Amino acid sequence: MKKINNTLKYIGLFGASFILFSCNLNDEKSDAYGNFEAVEVIVSAEGNGPLTQFTISEGDQLKKDQEVGVIDTVMLALQKEEVLANIRSLGSKVMSIHEQIAVYEEQHKKLLTDKDRLEKLFKAEAATQQQLDEINAAIAINEKQLVATKRKIKDNNRATMSQYEPLSKKIDVLNEQIKKSVVHSPINGVVLEKYAEQSEITSYGRPLFKIAQLSQLKVRAYASANQLQNVKVGQEVTVLTDSKEGEMNATKGKIEWISSKSEFTPKTIQTKEERVNLVYAFKVLVDNKDGKFRIGMPAEINF
Repeated sequence: MKKINNTLKYIGLFGASFILFSCNLNDEKSDAYGNFEAVEVIVSAEGNGPLTQFTISEGDQLKKDQEVGVIDTVMLALQKEEVLANIRSLGSKVMSIHEQIAVYEEQHKKLLTDKDRLEKLFKAEAATQQQLDEINAAIAINEKQLVATKRKIKDNNRATMSQYEPLSKKIDVLNEQIKKSVVHSPINGVVLEKYAEQSEITSYGRPLFKIAQLSQLKVRAYASANQLQNVKVGQEVTVLTDSKEGEMNATKGKIEWISSKSEFTPKTIQTKEERVNLVYAFKVLVDNKDGKFRIGMPAEINF
């Protein structure tokens, strides 16, 4: 009977020790604590005017470069038509060099013919030297007028066509503004917040919506310098999150960034005594394709 009692006593002590050991495992503190966050992108308007189309809602899944809205482009289109009309009018201002010099060329031919006739008459003493000098002077004047006219036409046409390049550039600017009046999603992600509604007047730089890629999240956590001595960027760590059963779910993650600047522990992390300690922030990249993690959800990190 005494042996049985001793046996029961040893079993009881062993069971108590096992329970105490198990409790110590469950209560063991993690190496770091933090919260999930995502890379959030705020998409702003790149034009002015009413939103003629903008039908997205919070929670919508968007693809990169997907069209989600349009800012009215009527004024831009009218400005573009005005510039195009100015470009077309340049054609009528360009002087035809052939038409302008044709008159002087005909005069030149007639003067040469008259000179040839006067030279024959002069040899026959039927014309005077004065008449011959006058026709030579007229030919010289005609040639100078021909050269001057050609130069004037080229200068005028050069000045007219010099207007084409700035007008063409203005067309490029207007086309770019029209292009930017169409609102696109910059990334694959989920709409977190919406700041404007269809038909509202918007302006350049006004936020329209916020989007984040939730297929991968980051845990921003904090640890002391001693804890991070043997931790490197790219190292695999264990991320712990709460479960319905009260236990901790373990997920693998990789350290993406470690701050080089110390800071006081945020008030949301650990106890009052520990908050006075200097710590370093770091981020752990975690796969979230199944969507089980949410922005702001608490997490613990074990190295």
